Amino acid sequence: MHQHSHSYRWVMLGALWMVYFSFGIAVFGMTPLVNVIREDLDLSKGAMGTILGAWPLVFLVAAMPSGALVDRLGLRRSLGIATVIISASALLRPVVTNFIGMFGSVALFGLGGPLVSVGAPKLISVWFDEEERALAMGITMSAPAIGGVLPLVTANSLLMPAFDQSWRATLMVYALITVAVIAVWLIAASAGEKLAAGADRDANPDHGFSGARGLLRHRAVRLMLIVALGMFFFNHALNGWLPTVIEDRGFSSSAAGYLAGAVTALSIVGALLGPRLIPEGSRLAVMAGVYAVFSIASILLYVDVKATTLAGLAIIGLSRGLAVPVALVVMMQLPGVAQRNMGAAGGLFFTVGEAGGVTGPILFGVLADIGGFGAGLVLLAGVAGLTGILTLGLRSAMARVGVD
Repeated sequence: MHQHSHSYRWVMLGALWMVYFSFGIAVFGMTPLVNVIREDLDLSKGAMGTILGAWPLVFLVAAMPSGALVDRLGLRRSLGIATVIISASALLRPVVTNFIGMFGSVALFGLGGPLVSVGAPKLISVWFDEEERALAMGITMSAPAIGGVLPLVTANSLLMPAFDQSWRATLMVYALITVAVIAVWLIAASAGEKLAAGADRDANPDHGFSGARGLLRHRAVRLMLIVALGMFFFNHALNGWLPTVIEDRGFSSSAAGYLAGAVTALSIVGALLGPRLIPEGSRLAVMAGVYAVFSIASILLYVDVKATTLAGLAIIGLSRGLAVPVALVVMMQLPGVAQRNMGAAGGLFFTVGEAGGVTGPILFGVLADIGGFGAGLVLLAGVAGLTGILTLGLRSAMARVGVD
């Protein structure tokens, strides 16, 4: 049976989903516990922001080489290594006692994360025919969001009370889930490798990262990378600090977790449905619109009234799932981007984007130390507005070469 039509493809997709699910747990596991961890370890908001930005710092350095590693080792081994690194990062967090330890444990995740980000589209290209790939990618991209919802809705409402308010025991529960995923992946991938022998090595032997320099000659590509920088800056700062900001607006820690979880749940719907429903000619306008409403939502959170906070959260939830998937689809349309150098384009997108992912949480934390969370929210409103304006600039850059 041809590898693409093999029914085992759904088992492989399920195993990949679990790997990305553990990715989401590792990213969001600490988010609802930021205040408790910060106080227990005696850290400033700026120091905590630095910890939250630790993994994107490593991720941006590791993103480009990860593609070559996935091609060299194959999917079973490279994603197996990723699951082990993710678990090690999650297991270390509950046992560290200071800033350096926590920074190192979170930074470690940055070595495993890009292997998953690069490995996922490769697995889908190996196991799925072209007409099924959009569906498979949509299902896969829901996994980190759902993995992120789990700690947001269970940390302060369920696990913290069950473990006598111990953030360490709470994080250990999430860590053990990521350990279980190692076994799930290795068992599924070992069987899959026998069914499609060598498939994960010959699917795309030239990952095309060497084409990055050629892509940078195109004005539209350079502009898109600046948009990615603003996009990831906003997303990571918001992801890392949102429950803490909600608490600061007068909600309990448990309610903050549920609300942040609801925002993420809404974004899952956007990620699954949005990119397919938006007409090709409207994608740039939608992207710009998303960042315009992000700017408005940041101002609503700044107002410090519960009703406006809820309105801001609803706007963010409904819009956030569209941002990255639509941007990646637009990236594929840019002048100079073709199937042969898609790896290079994706590598550039995530590398530059994660530079914003590093600085976002750190700058937000530093500003919160100086002028409270309001100062950080003003920064986010400005970054979102500027990102929206730059997105509109992409239209003229693409129109010059007949692409819109």
